[in-house]
Amino acid sequence: MTTIYVDPSKKKQQIVKLSDGSRGLMKAKKEKGGIAYEFDFYSHLHPSFIIPHAPVNGGIERVDSIDGQQQFKFQLN
Repeated sequence: MTTIYVDPSKKKQQIVKLSDGSRGLMKAKKEKGGIAYEFDFYSHLHPSFIIPHAPVNGGIERVDSIDGQQQFKFQLN
């Protein structure tokens, strides 16, 4: 499982760090049901994904990709 470190004070966009040393970008997107959060990663180790809610400390997201399922845990800093 890979941990994504998120700064909760940055609501719209931020560069996030991962426990494996890679980085990515989290962007807030306006959706019909509210705000969704999109995660795009700079390396090809992890698939991009969207969650329909704000990241929750300790929350786990399971993401299906071409390489199989990956799990991400959020840690708010």
